[in-house]
Formats: sequence, C-alpha cells, structure tokens
Amino acid sequence: MAGGGTGARVMPVQRIEMATQDLDVIADLVQRHVEHRARFRCYDPARIDAGARVVIAGPLEAAVVRYRGFHYHGEASPPDDFLAQVTLTGTGTLVAHGEQMSFTRGDVVLDPTDLPYTADLYDSAFAVVRVPRPVAAELAEEHAGLPAADLRFESISPVSATARAQWAQTALFICRQLVSSGITKISPLAAQNLTRLAATVLLETFPNTTMTAAYIADPGQVAPSAVRRAAAFMEAHAGRPVTVAEVAGAAGVSVRALQYAFRRRYDITPFGYLHRVRLERAHRQLQTADPAAGMTVGEVARCWGWANQAKFAAAYRAQYGVPPSHTLRS
Repeated sequence: MAGGGTGARVMPVQRIEMATQDLDVIADLVQRHVEHRARFRCYDPARIDAGARVVIAGPLEAAVVRYRGFHYHGEASPPDDFLAQVTLTGTGTLVAHGEQMSFTRGDVVLDPTDLPYTADLYDSAFAVVRVPRPVAAELAEEHAGLPAADLRFESISPVSATARAQWAQTALFICRQLVSSGITKISPLAAQNLTRLAATVLLETFPNTTMTAAYIADPGQVAPSAVRRAAAFMEAHAGRPVTVAEVAGAAGVSVRALQYAFRRRYDITPFGYLHRVRLERAHRQLQTADPAAGMTVGEVARCWGWANQAKFAAAYRAQYGVPPSHTLRS
C-alpha cells in the first residue's frame, strides 16, 4: 500500500432550515421529498408548528422534520430514491398496494418505491434519510451479485425488531453527524462512507430482492494482474470517493469477480482494502502533522472518511497498537 497524499479536500454541505404555520408552505415542504396531493385538518391554527432542518452532503440527504398541530393526509407518488424515516413523535399510517403500516414513536418505515401510496400523519416528527437509488443498487450488486436493475424493495416494514432498531440507530447517527452537528463542510470521503452506511443498513432492514436472490456461482479465476491493477487504482485514488464499479472497470473485471478475487487474495472486500489504504494515509498524516499548528485527530479522521472519531480510533489502535492521539503527539 504505497503512496502518500493528504486526503480529499472538504466540500460545502447544503443546509436548509425553516419553520412555518402556513399550510401551503408545509405542502411545499413535503413536495421536496415526494410528489403528492395534500389535505390538512386543523382545529386550532395557533397550534400549527411545522418545520425542517435538512442537510445535503454530496449524494446523501438527512433531515429532521416536524408536522405538529394538524392532521396531514397525502396521496403520493413513489420517490426517485429510497426514503426511510424514524418516528420521533406522533403517529401515522401508510398504505401501499395492499399493505398498511401504522407507526408511532420509535417505529421505522420505508416510503413505497414502485407504486403510489397514501399517508396520514398526526402531530408528528421524523428523522429522515434519503438513500440514492444508484448507491443501494451498486451495493446490492457488490454484496449479493444481484444486477443493479433487479433491486426491488418488497415491503415498507422492517424484517424484524432487530432490523428496526438498527435502522433507527443508523438514521439518528447520520442525522446527528449532519443535521444536529451544524457542520457546514464535509470530506467527500466521509460523505461517501455515510451514504454507503445508510444504503447497507437499508438493504439489511427492509425486505428486498437481495434477501431472496438465488445463489450466484463463483465467477471463476481472476488473473493476479487484474487484482494488482485494482489495488494500484485504489492506492492512486484513495483521496477521492471512488466506487467499486470504478475499481472493477480499472481492473477490467466485473464487480462480482472483483469481490471474489479480493476475498481470495486478501480476505477482505475491495472497499475494505480501500479503507486500509486510507487508514495508512491517515497514519502517515498523523506522523508528520504538527499539533501545535492546530491539527487534530478528528480533522485527520474526517479528511480520510471517518465521520465517527471513536470508530477511527478503534480501527487505528487495532492496526497500529496505539491510539491516534499518541502518534500525533510523538
């Protein structure tokens, strides 16, 4: 894993914050996420309290929204991307192609992805994460060998209570990192990793075709030269948010073949290998950084794609036997 570099530069995030008691503005707010026709019922206009805090970080969007003091009924078209939410307060019901789900605090739900649906919300608030469809499709192909075009979600309800809790924890973590933190910029690598995290947990939470896909055979032998090309490409581009499809293209093999080859040779996925490369670059940056000039472990971690400093510290200690702060001070 040769090579140096100082990681990807940060990019600005887009922040949108609003509060209103105007029902037309509320309808426009919902329209940001889905095409819909809205009806409202409100007994005391003075109690209306609606608003949103939205952050768009590269391909990922996270939001905390509230619809309080009124009843909302909407007839909606399926969103272009995958939109899943955690109920923070209030109650609601979502009905789509014969499936009905009622939800309250702590419940999670996936907006239907293929057919129109209706939603009723009562005095509620949500943490919402929008996962780009291409990212989820690429991960489906990467992990299960499922052609990206064949990815379909088959239910709006999680597969289990454990899965529900996992999505809730992930969505709230992403909202803390992006929304509650007040950040105005982010490393493209961190944005990519948060997006992949959201997509991975989404695929594990809601029933979809990766869970029922037939076994896909080993793609066969991949030449060592192809693996070397893939590794060299990742080392040369570790500072930008490359995709596994890009790596496979550089190596001249399919995504699935690349996955098998890296597991055979390195006992790790291509993206896991890329994480190792970035961890090594972070290590080198910590070795040469001057803490007196204001460099921090958190800054280095974010630069190389870790939104969670604790996870970076754990990975660093496992690899180098000391906490990253020790290297920075040495």
